[in-house]
Amino acid sequence: MQKAPCANNFRAIEQAMHFSKACDITGIVVDLFHGEQQKNVDWSFLECIRMTNVDSEQGIMLIYDIICQYFIYLYSWIRHLLPDRLEIDQAIGLFHVHGNKEECFYRFAPCFIPGTGIVAGEACEPLWAKLNPITTATRTATLAHRAEVLDDHASDLNHKKGLGIGNLDS
Repeated sequence: MQKAPCANNFRAIEQAMHFSKACDITGIVVDLFHGEQQKNVDWSFLECIRMTNVDSEQGIMLIYDIICQYFIYLYSWIRHLLPDRLEIDQAIGLFHVHGNKEECFYRFAPCFIPGTGIVAGEACEPLWAKLNPITTATRTATLAHRAEVLDDHASDLNHKKGLGIGNLDS
């Protein structure tokens, strides 16, 4: 089995594995069932490509906190579902790249990738920081109740964010 260049252990994956035996959902990335299976990430990635009508000539950048591990098998898993000749640049968001080894920082930090510009690559993390305490409480809930509670809290956070968009004081 091929290992990631950094061969790093990630706390989020270890934590998800700790809970996965007793719970239906780990809650990492998207709803991953029984451990850190990447098929849900593959599906999300393919749907993003499909829904945005990505042109192969344009190429894309995939920013994922464990790209150094995820990308090893990506082409063998889903190459047949990708647009022909699509080039995929790989990056790790600026928040997570510091949790990897030094060689991953220089290889995958967006600020070192030509044409990327300055991008954090961490769109969901601010929301997750507020939802993490709630996800702990929903681990033993039914799947429907868990989804309802998380949707309710996320909607409330989005509503509050929308109310504060024009407020420069906060």
